Amino acid sequence: MAILVVLSYAVLYVASSGPKVTAPPPAPTIKAPSYDFEPPQKAPAKSAQVVFLLVDPAYQEKFAYSNYKIFSDFSKAMAADYNESLTAKGYSVRGPFEYYDQVVYNDKKESDLLLQVEIDFDINSSNVNWNTYSEYVSGKGRYATYRTAYKYAGFFILSGKVNLVAAEPLTKEKLWAKSIPLKQKQVYIAPVYNTLERSFNVGFSRDPGVINPMIEALQDYYKQVFNTSWNHLDPNELAPLKKEVLEIREKKKY
Repeated sequence: MAILVVLSYAVLYVASSGPKVTAPPPAPTIKAPSYDFEPPQKAPAKSAQVVFLLVDPAYQEKFAYSNYKIFSDFSKAMAADYNESLTAKGYSVRGPFEYYDQVVYNDKKESDLLLQVEIDFDINSSNVNWNTYSEYVSGKGRYATYRTAYKYAGFFILSGKVNLVAAEPLTKEKLWAKSIPLKQKQVYIAPVYNTLERSFNVGFSRDPGVINPMIEALQDYYKQVFNTSWNHLDPNELAPLKKEVLEIREKKKY
């Protein structure tokens, strides 16, 4: 009798368990960017005897994607690291301010130099291939409705430069400029989501298959920019500009 009971349970177990279903792989997630620069050395505080007015780095107006988080994260991180870099060089810093127009007169007057950082990026999408298909919406048979949707894949060509400009804080007259060229990169994308419009709005907003490869490229650019900026922001080169600032202010009666 005991053997029959055991066999019955075994049959029930096999019948109820059924074929094993493999769980789908987890959806890819958007990685958190790692934008950080650690100054290689630190000069004594205020040893450069120059007060910098710092405004957040800004993209040139022609760059159409500056408001997407993937790119605004890049520029916001730069503001913090330029502040840290200037301080480590022995400069005093007022800011960073989000916009120049937010800076009050006294901050401009009491600063020796204005540092402006211009981000000049270009994204060439000519190597991204688009395919159109009909996406089911609702209904059955002849009453079924569809809409046009798009799939895309390929690679972007990312290129650009970052310009550093030191200017007189009140007039914004340029006194010094350096350009940091950034080597062209091919950024291969594998979008997770299709889109209802032929644009990269979904891709740059929430698609890890687009955002993650771009973040990898931007992280490399970030290192290049700050390693070069560190060498350019030399007090021996910038401190003498204070004399030109005084001359400008005397002429303008500030």
